[in-house]
Amino acid sequence: MRDLLLILLVLFLQISSAKLFGGIFFDFLTPLLLLWSITKPFREVILWTIVTTLLVSVIYPQPFLVILTGLILAQWIFRASFFENWRRKPGLVFAAGVSFSFMWQFCGLVFASVTTELITMPLCLPPLLSSFVSAGLFTVIVFRVAMFKAELEGKAW
Repeated sequence: MRDLLLILLVLFLQISSAKLFGGIFFDFLTPLLLLWSITKPFREVILWTIVTTLLVSVIYPQPFLVILTGLILAQWIFRASFFENWRRKPGLVFAAGVSFSFMWQFCGLVFASVTTELITMPLCLPPLLSSFVSAGLFTVIVFRVAMFKAELEGKAW
C-alpha cells in the first residue's frame, strides 16, 4: 500500500510540475524506480514496475509495452552495472539517475518518432535536458536520505 501511494504521489508531482512550469518535465519517477531496483527483491521490482507502467500509460499517451520495455531495460542495465560502494559517491548516483531517465524516456521518444513524425531536436531538447538534470538531482537527494535513514537505524546500506 505504501508503494502504491508513493507511485501516485510521484505521478501527481510530475503532472503538476509539468502544468506549473509550462510543459517542462521533471522526472520524479526515476529516483523511486532506482531505489526499488536495489532495495527490493527482483520479483517485487517487476511487480511495482508493471503497476507503475500501467498508471503511466493511462496518464501519458504512450502504449503500455513501450513504457514497460523502457523501464525494464533501464532497470536491467542498472542492476547489471552495479558499482561497489557507489551509493556514497554523489557523482555516480547523479550519473545513474541521468542515464536511467534517458534509457526509459528514449524508448518513448523512439516510439513517438516512429508512429507520428520525426521529433526535431530543438523542440524536445529543453524538456529532455530538464528531465535528465532533475532525475539526477532528485536521485542524489533520495539516495542520500535513504543512506542516512539506514545509518540511523543501524542497517547496512
